[in-house]
This record gives sequence, C-alpha cells and structure tokens, in this order.
Amino acid sequence: MARKAKPKTRRSRKPKSINLLNLTESYLIGNAVTQGMFGTTLYNFATEGWLRSPTSGRTGGSNYGFTLSAAELVQAAMGADNTSTNGVKGVGAAVRYHLSRRGAKMVGTLIFLPIAFKAGRRLASKPINMVNKLLPRGTVKL
Repeated sequence: MARKAKPKTRRSRKPKSINLLNLTESYLIGNAVTQGMFGTTLYNFATEGWLRSPTSGRTGGSNYGFTLSAAELVQAAMGADNTSTNGVKGVGAAVRYHLSRRGAKMVGTLIFLPIAFKAGRRLASKPINMVNKLLPRGTVKL
C-alpha cells in the first residue's frame, strides 16, 4: 500500500512589516537594562567608543568612572587593563555600583513595562487596527 503524501506547506506571501509598538517596547526594556547595569542609555552604550568618541560623564557618557559602554566591555573581555577611567576597579565594580543604586528601578521597569504595553494594546486595539488598515502592507504597523 502506497504512503500518503504529506501536503506541502505553503509559504506566506504576506510581506513582513515592522511593528512600531514592539520596537518601542524592546528599546525601552533595553534602555532600562543599560541604565540599571551600566549607567548609560542604550544609544550611548552601543555607540560610544566605536561610532563616536566617549562623552563626559556629566552628559551621561561613558568617559566617566562608573559608566560603561559596549566598547569598554569588549576591551575588558580582551584583557585591556584600563577599561574605565577615574580610578574605578574594573567592570564588576561599576556594575555592582549601578545595580545597588538603580537595580530596583530596573527590575520594576522590567516587570511593569510589558504589562503596561499589553494593557495599552488591549485598550487601543480598535484605533490601532484602523491605523494599520490605512498603512501600506509590508511597511510598518502599530
């Protein structure tokens, strides 16, 4: 007796689009983590030391003793001696410092931000659907 052939799964022809609410939520969560652990914003953490020079600590940059950037973390992983300025004793001390000062706020943000976004999506689902219908397919959506 011959085996039954499995039906082929069809690929969706629907173009992929970028969800702005998911992108915003992800950025805010990433920003909370970098502020809680490294003392800087997500943008400064990702760009300082690679795409632009470190700014002073007074403006929230990574050229301050307790503020770290991704470039400094890579340097520390590669064995560089001076990963931070102003006499801080390494990456671990800086992370401990920020977690002791901002850890509770970070955890609160990580817990309540997804809940707030989920509630906001439920409350605004009809207007969001109306806006999404007006936008062209395959671009962005709310």
